[in-house]
Amino acid sequence: MPRRASRTAIAADVPRDTSIPIASGAVLLTDDPDGVTTVWVNGVPSSTMRVEPEVLDFEYMRHFAAAIAAWERPERMLALHVGAGVCTMARHLAHAYPDSRHIAVDVDSTLPELARQWWDLPRSPQLRVRSQDGLDAVATRHEHSLDLLLRDAFAGDSTPAPLAGREWWMHARRAVRPGGLVVANVKSAPDLATHRPDAAAARAAFRDVLAIGEPAVLKGKRRGNVVLVASDGIDTDALRRYAASAPLPTGVDFGWPR
Repeated sequence: MPRRASRTAIAADVPRDTSIPIASGAVLLTDDPDGVTTVWVNGVPSSTMRVEPEVLDFEYMRHFAAAIAAWERPERMLALHVGAGVCTMARHLAHAYPDSRHIAVDVDSTLPELARQWWDLPRSPQLRVRSQDGLDAVATRHEHSLDLLLRDAFAGDSTPAPLAGREWWMHARRAVRPGGLVVANVKSAPDLATHRPDAAAARAAFRDVLAIGEPAVLKGKRRGNVVLVASDGIDTDALRRYAASAPLPTGVDFGWPR
């Protein structure tokens, strides 16, 4: 029989450990003893939900947040999230930067719609959520209309090819204002050569590109998440300090993948 969450939990009326159909497959919720609800999409841990918006459980999301904190951002920044999921990162940034505005897009509109029911996402106009292809979402933006662009979209365990090549990065370059920032989550595999086209396209579009991740993952010794950070001016000293003080071993690599 499906287990139910406690009445004080996020999405308390949603059965745990039970597949819920969505357009792209199935989503499942599990609870941890410390109050974290993990969201699984097609068998892969996609995100977490917790009461506190300031706390990020996934390490790559903390890398996202560190890159954004180190960036010279405008007070009323506009961010586009490609790969909305349950909007964990958008919720976090809306809390951290109350004057910011966010657009979250996902090819599967079902999951963001469920997320609206499950927990306290900011309302429009601070957070607008829509169903849209990740390439189209960036390609159709007006020139220099974004301050921040986040890519966190996957098909299974890898970034869809249209979002990891020259075309996507050139559209990103055009859509992001001068001095803007792009952060991209990469599920790194031991064969680092598979990620070279993605990183090379980022470097062709932006002056400064670096990668943040666990040293073993950056070296291709094991699987994990790597965050690409791209801009025309990155505070590398701030990110090195972040890496040195991170709770888990963290490296900053300016030539990844090698």
